[in-house]
Amino acid sequence: MKTKKTYFFLTALAVILVYIAFNYSGAKLYTKGLHTEVLQVDEGYGYKILYDDKILVKQDFIPAIQGKKSFESEKEAMLVGNVVLRKIEKGEDPYISVLELKDLKINILD
Repeated sequence: MKTKKTYFFLTALAVILVYIAFNYSGAKLYTKGLHTEVLQVDEGYGYKILYDDKILVKQDFIPAIQGKKSFESEKEAMLVGNVVLRKIEKGEDPYISVLELKDLKINILD
């Protein structure tokens, strides 16, 4: 009988610790509201803008430039994705210009 109580206690403790770890480490099982997520593509990174779990924008390549070049890093993809997200929040068109990319120091050359 004591073994079952110990097993139950340890299992409950493990579940609680996992829950705490996810909620306080910044990792989310589910994110609500408008948010940006980085995605990995064949040769780099892209981003998605979501509202809850609905995709509003999916960008596999650097916008505003000719050709299909992906972002070189997760940081670059998140940076541009967050600019687009802020534009959506303000009710603006979610477009990025070459000038904005240059201001963000995004490498747009091959």
